[in-house]
Amino acid sequence: MNNDINNVDVIIIGAGIAGISSAYYLQKNFPDLNYIIIESRSDLGGTWDQMTFPGVRSDSDMYTYGYTFNPWKGSIIGTGKDIKLYQNATAEKFNIRKNILFNTSVESLAWKNNQWTTKTNKKNFQSQYVICCTGSRDYSQPNFPKFKGESKFKGEIVHTQSWGNTKFKGKNVAIVGSGCTAVTMTPAIVKEAKSVTLIQRSPAWIVNVNGNEKSNRLYKTFETLVDYALSRMFKKSYKKKVLSKYSNYYNDTNIPSYGYWNQRPACSLDNDYFDAFKSDKVSVEHTGINNWEKNGIKLQNGKTIGCDLAIMATGLNAQLLGGIDIFVNEKKINLNKTSWYRGMMFSSIPNLFAHTGYINFSWTARCELVSERICKTMKFMKRNKFTYCEPKYIGEKSKPAIEANYVLRSMDKFPNRTYKFDNRNYLMEYMNFKWAKINDGVLTFH
Repeated sequence: MNNDINNVDVIIIGAGIAGISSAYYLQKNFPDLNYIIIESRSDLGGTWDQMTFPGVRSDSDMYTYGYTFNPWKGSIIGTGKDIKLYQNATAEKFNIRKNILFNTSVESLAWKNNQWTTKTNKKNFQSQYVICCTGSRDYSQPNFPKFKGESKFKGEIVHTQSWGNTKFKGKNVAIVGSGCTAVTMTPAIVKEAKSVTLIQRSPAWIVNVNGNEKSNRLYKTFETLVDYALSRMFKKSYKKKVLSKYSNYYNDTNIPSYGYWNQRPACSLDNDYFDAFKSDKVSVEHTGINNWEKNGIKLQNGKTIGCDLAIMATGLNAQLLGGIDIFVNEKKINLNKTSWYRGMMFSSIPNLFAHTGYINFSWTARCELVSERICKTMKFMKRNKFTYCEPKYIGEKSKPAIEANYVLRSMDKFPNRTYKFDNRNYLMEYMNFKWAKINDGVLTFH
């Protein structure tokens, strides 16, 4: 590795949705600013570069998932391939790609002498600011439940996050999991697979999306947030409404144990999942796994599911700041001992910003709000000749915002307090981020 220090104004870590958003707003607000995007993969796109399993697509509408500064022109639900092409086109359109350093992994971040040193596997950088656009999941270690007897299974086991060139044609396939991934993958493989068995310990809420729907960002924002609000206000009646609408699918055996919108609903596109579910080639088991057998999976209900290929659609492990080691004045930071300020900064960590999304709305919408707020903060500091800012350790005790397993099992990795961070209320955050003053009494400036 070259130990020479490269000086830039801002380091952006990650070239996905958030990284492109951050770069766009930095360029817009600071035309002369010097920034670098550090990306560990060989291409931009983040999730949409990594996820290549059959059927991969957005789980929210593209009118709100697309950028306001480069509106989405395609269908309401985007395929993974199309979303990646869209991100590439956006990066080219706004001359962002030339600032991306590919195949470069950040090894540590260290704040000392009022500046950040970003250590990578290739170069080291010094900057006044760092913006982490690393998402909220562990890209290298997905949630991969282990069961006894795995070594004696003669088939192939693959997690959807590490799909690679996995072949499923003509095979007996078992899909473990009931979330968005399982719902999008099932119709994508059922035609070529010999059989598909869905192993779902707990059923999920699934709604249909009309692929021919034409809409706009404003209407879809209103529709989504109203749907969520009504599901909170009238939990029992709204649950009945959803069950009635999809009465051809839901029955006494597959009603989710949790309330509608307690987790993000999965989406069937043009009834593709519901149609696949009716196929003679598809069967469902609502039970857990006991152990692996030589030729399949033994379930807790005593059945053995024969399969050649076991697909673990078991979700992610949550992770903030890409799991990067962070040091402030040579002291390693434990995020669980910090307060999460507006979901964009952490107490006692100067000049480091980060992105995270909503549980009930588009990831991109929050990325743009945060990107604009970052730029306002930097302008305030420049105008008042401050060098750095950091939030105080205040706020409410953190609570899970959603009953998703990936959140519940990762609470010890998240900040133990939050301040003015409501990842369920886009409209409230929109107003706060747009009009709340930067010097709000929580950020301290030096």
